[in-house]
Amino acid sequence: MFAALGRFTYRFRWYIIAAWIVVLPFSVWGATSVHAALKGGGFSIDGSPSDLALEKANERLTLGRSALYVVFESDELEARGEEFIEREDEALAEFVPGEFPHLLRVETFAKVRDPNLVSKDGRASVAILSFDVPFDETQAMLPKIREAIGDAGLRHYVTGEPAVFEEIEAVSSEDAARAEYYTLPVALVVLVLVFGSVVAAGLPIIGGIVAVSTTLGVMYLLAHLFDLSIFAMNVTTMLGLAVGIDYSLLMVGRFREQLAAGDSVAKAVEVAVGRAGQSIFFSGIAVIVGLTGLIIFQFMALRSMGIGGCLVVSFSVLVSLTLLPALLAVLGPRVDFLRIYRHRHGEGSFWMRWSAWVMRRPVIVLAGVTAVIVLLSFPAFRMQLGVSTSEILPAEAESRQGDRILSERFAPSVATGILVLVTWEDGSSPFALQNIVKLWDFGQQLQRQPGVNEVSSAVTPPDLSRFGSPAEFFGALAGEASGADSGLEDSLSGDAYNELKALMSATAGQGAMLYIVVPNAKDNSPQARALATRLAELEPPPGTTIQVAGVAAGLNDFLNGLYGRFPWVVLYVLVATSLVFLVMLRSVVLPIKAVFVNGLSILVSFGALVFIFQEGNLSGLLGFEPPGWVEATLPVILFCVLFGVSMDYEVFMLTRMREYWLLTRDNTESVGMGLARTGRIITSAALIIVVVGGAFAFTSIVVTKALGVGLAIAVAVDATIIRILLVPATMRLFGDWNWWLPRWLDRILPNVQTR
Repeated sequence: MFAALGRFTYRFRWYIIAAWIVVLPFSVWGATSVHAALKGGGFSIDGSPSDLALEKANERLTLGRSALYVVFESDELEARGEEFIEREDEALAEFVPGEFPHLLRVETFAKVRDPNLVSKDGRASVAILSFDVPFDETQAMLPKIREAIGDAGLRHYVTGEPAVFEEIEAVSSEDAARAEYYTLPVALVVLVLVFGSVVAAGLPIIGGIVAVSTTLGVMYLLAHLFDLSIFAMNVTTMLGLAVGIDYSLLMVGRFREQLAAGDSVAKAVEVAVGRAGQSIFFSGIAVIVGLTGLIIFQFMALRSMGIGGCLVVSFSVLVSLTLLPALLAVLGPRVDFLRIYRHRHGEGSFWMRWSAWVMRRPVIVLAGVTAVIVLLSFPAFRMQLGVSTSEILPAEAESRQGDRILSERFAPSVATGILVLVTWEDGSSPFALQNIVKLWDFGQQLQRQPGVNEVSSAVTPPDLSRFGSPAEFFGALAGEASGADSGLEDSLSGDAYNELKALMSATAGQGAMLYIVVPNAKDNSPQARALATRLAELEPPPGTTIQVAGVAAGLNDFLNGLYGRFPWVVLYVLVATSLVFLVMLRSVVLPIKAVFVNGLSILVSFGALVFIFQEGNLSGLLGFEPPGWVEATLPVILFCVLFGVSMDYEVFMLTRMREYWLLTRDNTESVGMGLARTGRIITSAALIIVVVGGAFAFTSIVVTKALGVGLAIAVAVDATIIRILLVPATMRLFGDWNWWLPRWLDRILPNVQTR
C-alpha cells in the first residue's frame, strides 16, 4: 500500500505540490487569526456540584455570574480620603448599572463603606464590578471596560478570572510566535549538521511549518463551530514543530539513503514512502492514540488540546507522505544542493559496534540503566498536585499584579471565599425570626471549622459588635423584614447600615442565605480545597439543603473529574498502543516491552517536573516562581503527549529491525543493523524535539514552560538511555522470542507489510 502511494506521489508530483500551494495561503490566514477565535477557561464541568450551586445562587440572589476587580493605589493619597475617593469615582464614572452593558452593580468603599475594600496600609482600594453574564462574555468586553476606566491620577490594575484568561490568551499567542522564531533557525542548524546540505535540511523545516499552519487554519474554522481553548494553540505548535520536522527528517533521510545505494529517483521515492512512510504512518497512529486520551475528558481545555494535537499529527503524516515525497521527486539528486560537507554513509559502523558492545553485556547494561532511571524518577514520588490561577502568568502581567496586591495587602475576604448556599422550599424570608436563629447557629458552626478565617452573611456579619448585641441585631433584622419602624436604619449608624444593606443584598433572598466562608489560605490551595470538601459534608439546618460553590469547590470538582477518568485513559492508551504495535510488528512480546519502556521515560519526566517546578530548582534560569506543587493538568497532558511522541523512536527502530529480521532471521544481527540504520536519525530527531521543547521552556506561561521541559527531558532520556542502551539489552535477553506470534493470531491480524 505504501509503496503504491510512493509510486503515485512520484507520478503526480506536480499536482500534489500545486494542491498544497493552493491550500497554504488559506491555512496561513487562519493561523494568523486563530488566537482571536479561541476561548479562555475550559476547566469546569457543566452540571458539576459547584456549577449547580452557583446556578442556584444566581436564581435566588443577585450574586452576579462573573466579577472583575479594579485595584486603585496611590503613593501619596489615603484611600479613605476625599481626594482619593473623588478620583476613584471619576475613574469609574462610566460604570453605571443599567447603562454599562451587563453591569449588575459596582461596590466601592465610598458606596458600601466596607472597610475590607481598603488595603491594610490604607494606600489602595478595590472596586468590585459584578456582571450578569458568564466570565467569557465579560472577558470579551475587557477592551471596552479598560477604555471606560478614566485616567484620574491613580494607578489601577484590572484583575479577576476574566482578566487573567484574557492575558493568558495574549501571552500564549506571543509565546507561540516567539518559540517558532527561536526554534526554526536552531532546528535548521541541527538538520544541516545531520544532512550536510542546506536543501536537504530545509525540507523538514518546510514540512513542520506546513503542518502547523494547516492545523491552525483548520482550528480557526472549527472554533466557529464549537468552543476551543487557547491552551490548545501552544500544545499544537509544540507538537507540530516536533513531529512535523521529525517525520519529514525520516522521509528525507530514507530517500537520500536509497539514492546513495544506487536507486533511481522514482525507485528511491517508492522505497522511502514504502518503508519510512509505513513507519511514519504507524508512528502517527501511536501519537494520535495518546492524544485521543485527552479528548475523553469532560473539560473543554483538555479536549481542545487533544483535538489540536490529533489534527497536527495527522497533517504532519499527510505532509510527510505526500508533499515531501513530491518535492523529493522534483529535486532528485539536487536534494544535496548547497552542500556544507559530504555525508559519510559508513558511520553506521559506530552503531553496529555500540550494539554489539551492549548485547555482550545485557545484564550489566540493564542494571545500570535501571539505577539511573530510579535515580531520575525518584522525585516523582514526592509529587503534590495543585492548580494555579494568575500565578501562571509572568510577574509583570497586569492581572497578576492586581491579584498579588489583593492577596498581600487586603483582607482575605475581598477576593477569596467559599460560597455555602442554604436554601429552603417554602420561600419564607431569611429574616423571619424562626429562620434567623437556625441560620445564625449554622453560621457559628461554619466559623468553628478548622482553617476558617471569617464567615460573612446577612445574619453573621463580620465583627457583629459593630451592629449591637445579637438580640438587638436579630430584632432589627426581623423588624426590617416585617417593615416595622424599629428596623436597621433606626438602630445602626450610617456607615454600618450601608455596609449591612449591601451584605443583605448580596447574600439574602427568599428561601436562601449565602455564607461567604473565608479560608486561612488562598482559594486554590490544598487547604482551601479540603475545607470546601468538609463544608459540603456538614449537616444543614433543619428543613434546608446546602450547596457549596466558589473557586475551591470548583477546583475539587475539576480534580475529581480529571483524576476520576485518568486511570481509564491510561488503560485505553496502553491497550490501543499495544494493538497498533501488534499489527505493525506482528509480535506479542515487542508491544508489551515497548509500552513498559515508554512508561519509564514518562516517569523520569514526572520526576523532573517535581524537581524543577514543585521544588523550584532551576527556577532562576527558567524565570518562574515555584508554587510548591505540580500543576494538576500536567501529568495528564504529558502522559498523553509523551506516550505517543516517545513511541516515534520505538517505531522507527523496531520497524527497521523487523526489516532485517525478515531477511536474516538472526535476532542479534537484526538488532545491530536496525540500530545502525536508525541511530543517527533517532538521535537527530530527538535533538529536534529537545530544541522545540527547550524553546517553549523559556516562554512566559508556567504551564507551557513545564510542558516544554517535560517533553525535552523525556525525549532526551528516551533517545539515549532507553533506545540505545535498554532496548538493545532487553532484545538480546529475549532473543528470538522478540518476534514470536502465535499462528492463529498471525492468520487473523491484518497484513500491512509493504507491497
